[in-house]
Amino acid sequence: MSRIKKSLKHPKANKEKRATFFQKIKENEEKMHPIVFIDESGFAHDMPRTRGYASKGQRCFGTHDWGAKGRTNVIGALFGGVLLTVSLFQTTITTAVFNAWVIQDLLPKRPKNSVVVMDNATFHKGGDMVKALENGGHTLLYLPP
Repeated sequence: MSRIKKSLKHPKANKEKRATFFQKIKENEEKMHPIVFIDESGFAHDMPRTRGYASKGQRCFGTHDWGAKGRTNVIGALFGGVLLTVSLFQTTITTAVFNAWVIQDLLPKRPKNSVVVMDNATFHKGGDMVKALENGGHTLLYLPP
C-alpha cells in the first residue's frame, strides 16, 4: 500500500447543480456577456503573526498590541481576471451594506448585460440588490453547492 494525497469533497457538493452552473457560464461566455465575480473577506486587527525568522539558535521576537480590536471587511469584484472594484468597510457586512455597495459602487462600473456570480451568503440575497441588477439588464447567478 502506498501513501497518496487525499482528495477532499464538500459534503453538500451537488454534481448536477454544478454541471448546470457551468453550462450557464459557458452559454453566457458564448453570447459574449461579461462575467463579474463578487466575493468578500475580512481581516481581524488583533491577529498576531505566530511565525517569524531568526538566526539559527536564536529566538524570534515580535510585538502585538493586545488592545487592537476590530475588523476590516473588504468586498471586491473581478472582471476578466482584473479587479473591477474593491471597497473596505470598518463595519460588519450586512444585507443593507452589501446592497448599498452593489447599487452605489458596482453597478456604475460594471459592463452592460453582465452576469454577476456570487456565493450563497445570506446577505447576498437582498431584494433591493436583486431588483437593481435585473433593472440594469444584468443576470445574477449564485454558485452551486
